[in-house]
Amino acid sequence: MKVDLHTHSIHSDGTLAPEELLNLAKSKGLKYFAITDHDDIEGSKKLINLHPSSINIYSGVELNAKVDKGQMHILGYNFDLYNESLNRTLKELKENSIETIKLYIKQLEEDYNIYLPEEEINQLLAKEGRIGRPQLALIMIKYGYVKDVNEAFDEYLQDTKVRHLKKSITAEECINIITNAGGIASLAHPWSLELTNEELRSEVSYLKSLGLGAIEVYHSKTSKEQSEFYHNLAIEFNLLETGGTDFHGFEVKPDIELGSGIKNNVNINEDDLSLVLKIKSRYK
Repeated sequence: MKVDLHTHSIHSDGTLAPEELLNLAKSKGLKYFAITDHDDIEGSKKLINLHPSSINIYSGVELNAKVDKGQMHILGYNFDLYNESLNRTLKELKENSIETIKLYIKQLEEDYNIYLPEEEINQLLAKEGRIGRPQLALIMIKYGYVKDVNEAFDEYLQDTKVRHLKKSITAEECINIITNAGGIASLAHPWSLELTNEELRSEVSYLKSLGLGAIEVYHSKTSKEQSEFYHNLAIEFNLLETGGTDFHGFEVKPDIELGSGIKNNVNINEDDLSLVLKIKSRYK
């Protein structure tokens, strides 16, 4: 019973539509699946409305939390997709993402003399879901400014003048938004916090006090040693275990395959994740 509970669609920074992701998940033999778009649940709504009878679907989202060091992402699972407070907050974050992308476009023009076609920009700003730097990078690739997404990020789209202007919500707000919608909040790829093991243990203890319910043990860029440590943290703090590949599509993260990660380094079965063992999907 193969599992992938961390994927992205065109409704954030992925390149496949929900129905395309579902078809790919079926072809990979997945039995448990979730779309966890950044600050957006429209892809998750569309996935569930497809009523796939052969796959257990969880509602999903990935929220960006404000931190002083590294990056903190909070995954949400099995929540009410139509919760009023959740949808209102995500609408505000969507509006802010548009303003943030406008700032990046201005930075490209003023700092690098890169002018992208107006029609492409208008289409990007009008797209459904959250708009992020990867979508802007794809336009830069299309017009020959960079060869891939990594080059766009490394050379042109660093969080310099823009980052402090982005609207961010705290970890407590992220967790409350998810749990108040009846869901489970999980700490995504804990290594992105850039903490030592002891610092991470302390942080997980604090997040647990806020209502964190799970931790992502398996991920395409999580080592075996890290996974073992996260597994032990889950036991220590009575957290459920989640996992997934963080698949975005072959244009954004070409080295990551749905259901199997990087060179088959992610092979999650039903018995590996206490989330799927203990939490029945409300969208079965």
